[in-house]
Amino acid sequence: MSKDSKSPLWKRAIDRAIGPESADQPLATRLLKKLPGGEYAQGQIDRIEQRVLQELKQRLDRLERTAAEVSVVAFSVEPAAPTAAQRERAAGEMMRKLLETSVEQTRKDAQAAYYAALVSRLLPDEARILSALSDGTRFPLIQILSAPKMGLSTTNVLDNLSTVGRSAGVQWPDMTHGYVQRLLAAGLGEVGPEDPALAARYELLEADDLVRRTQEQIRKAGHRSLIRRKTLHISELGSNLWEACRITED
Repeated sequence: MSKDSKSPLWKRAIDRAIGPESADQPLATRLLKKLPGGEYAQGQIDRIEQRVLQELKQRLDRLERTAAEVSVVAFSVEPAAPTAAQRERAAGEMMRKLLETSVEQTRKDAQAAYYAALVSRLLPDEARILSALSDGTRFPLIQILSAPKMGLSTTNVLDNLSTVGRSAGVQWPDMTHGYVQRLLAAGLGEVGPEDPALAARYELLEADDLVRRTQEQIRKAGHRSLIRRKTLHISELGSNLWEACRITED
């Protein structure tokens, strides 16, 4: 039995009328071609399908672009860093305000502003040291130098070591030399010559672990270690600052 004989009767009748079905020509297409003007109508339908598909593709492309733009915006919520021009304008505005203030302020206002700037840069341990110096007490201060075994030249290895840190009760005694350096740089302290009356305290300072370690490192390098004795006391500016802050022992 042939393949056609297995098909339903209605289907065999259609095949005889409009031609057999093929994979690329469904029933509707074959029927349309047999009608008057069917070829033209099919062409129009094909063009409409192409136009619809093209429009759909364009809409999908627009949606993709919109999604990409939204993603960019979403990842750009962080404020942009100021430009060089914006920073210059901000600096200029600050300078303008400072100049305006300088015209109106008094001598006392200028001093108060300077003292406030100094205090704002102090660390808590440095404030303790300034407090210990505020009554005019002098503290031993030493400098450790390295010198070749033969020769007179010296190199500064460690400076501003003092007992003032422990006397003031700082929380980081090993950093006393750093605190003292910052106070000297700010003009709040001054260095004076050795005070023989502090001999016992010099000896105590020179027995400190940091001093001994530094001397040992110098010896291992094949050099001689030297110690230069000095004193540390509060400066005039430091005294004025302390007085302006009106801090007492009460």
